[in-house]
Amino acid sequence: MSVDVLAPRETRRDRTLLYGLVYLAVAVWFWHSDLVPGDSASRVANAYYTLFSRDPHLAAIGFVWNPLPSLILLPFLPLGLLFPALTQQGLLVVLVSAALMTLTVVVAHDVLRRSGVPRVPRLALTAAFALHPMIVVYSGNGMSEAGFLLCLMLAVRALLIWFETGRAESLVPLGLAVGLAYGARYEALAPVAAVPLIVFLTTLLRTPGARDRRMALARTDAVIAGLPGVLAVLLWALAGKLIVGQWFATFSSEYGNSAQVSANAAGIGSVTGDDLPTRIGYWAQQMAGLSPMFLVLLLAALAAAWARRDPRVLAAVTVLGSVLAFDALAFLSGTSFGWLRFHIAVIPLSVLLAGHLIVAFPRRATVATALVCTLVAVPAAIVTLNRPELAREESEWLTADGAARTRGLALVNRQVAADLDAMGLPDGAVLTDAAYAFGVVLASDRPRQFVITPDRDFAAVLADPSGHGVRYLLLSARGAADAVRLRHFGPDPAAVPTTGVRTWHDPAGGRQWTLVRV
Repeated sequence: MSVDVLAPRETRRDRTLLYGLVYLAVAVWFWHSDLVPGDSASRVANAYYTLFSRDPHLAAIGFVWNPLPSLILLPFLPLGLLFPALTQQGLLVVLVSAALMTLTVVVAHDVLRRSGVPRVPRLALTAAFALHPMIVVYSGNGMSEAGFLLCLMLAVRALLIWFETGRAESLVPLGLAVGLAYGARYEALAPVAAVPLIVFLTTLLRTPGARDRRMALARTDAVIAGLPGVLAVLLWALAGKLIVGQWFATFSSEYGNSAQVSANAAGIGSVTGDDLPTRIGYWAQQMAGLSPMFLVLLLAALAAAWARRDPRVLAAVTVLGSVLAFDALAFLSGTSFGWLRFHIAVIPLSVLLAGHLIVAFPRRATVATALVCTLVAVPAAIVTLNRPELAREESEWLTADGAARTRGLALVNRQVAADLDAMGLPDGAVLTDAAYAFGVVLASDRPRQFVITPDRDFAAVLADPSGHGVRYLLLSARGAADAVRLRHFGPDPAAVPTTGVRTWHDPAGGRQWTLVRV
């Protein structure tokens, strides 16, 4: 094979390696700086409980949050026995996050190539996506965004191929990708509904022949595309009902998103606003901060697609746009925290919209304008990430004060674990709520000393700790739904004794943990 044939493939590998190294560096920075977010550590913990807890079983993975981010980690958890930092300090989850985001960039580049974007602007658009500050941050912090974006981009790719070929076999990977996306995040409910709808309408409109035949083919295609996503929703709900008695625990559990939003409603409203106009303004600022020219790109790309009768742009709009619409409605209706990351899908969507514009109007001026509209998002995102009122989560890692708080919580959890390990307690000696104590359990060299929420006998032990050999209660000072504290001391944290107990405080002096002897 000639060098000319090999060179492009080698160049692609080199670019992928470059982005992978950038994301790896970010991942190592998060880990080395003790800034692995609590959400990331909790996903590690959910997987960890299935293998290394006092009561290892698959259902210990939990049903409040989607299982895919934890399931991906399961095969690698035994490596933590050789390299404890992988699990105890969250190194594994950030490394996996970096790998998933690297794959997302590869798929994004392939989508642009299949859309017909010429090589030079395609490389520029890929870089605009891969090096967008928000993508870089979430490439290495271990949260679910990398895996979710990968599933969404795979769905976009499959739907694009189907638009081009019309072959039913392309609908199978499309449905699987949407189903996997639901395994990563609940926002995938939107493409679960939107994808079969667009497939149905497309087949109905472009299939020749009698109406009955067109309807039959449209229904068949919609079922093929939609069934995996629908099954993912139904089976996950059924498993939750059978095991924990709740169809959708994230909405009904005291640990779920709905309960958390309700408990923090006053704080959320103080930042985002309590009324609809103010919330709309806050949402618009966040969207503009991630992609200032998104609306322009969207309208221009849709107009170009209409003029050229080219439906391919609907692949990205249907999958990524439906997620954005879902998150916007959730926030504007007051059922969301309004985190900046909930709008992250606007970044790949803007890039793909720009690609479709370049294909539709390949003149130099149009190409330059589309690239500028995309690249301007980079400085805009840098500014936004430095505004804590808009980037509330990100400020806990990227600002000095926020990083100090995050690092302090991680260090205090490790200190609690080390102190408990030093006590030489038997299995099941410490009763605690894993929804808050996951960082302590992960950091411990003796995880079996804890009786935790996923244990199948947790309810019985909670009702009679001493009768089950429990010696201590480990209580969170800030966990509103701490089951152990609520059961034994009531809802008021002030009811927890302050004398004759052991306490741990963060660097700012705030109490974080209390150890009460049974």
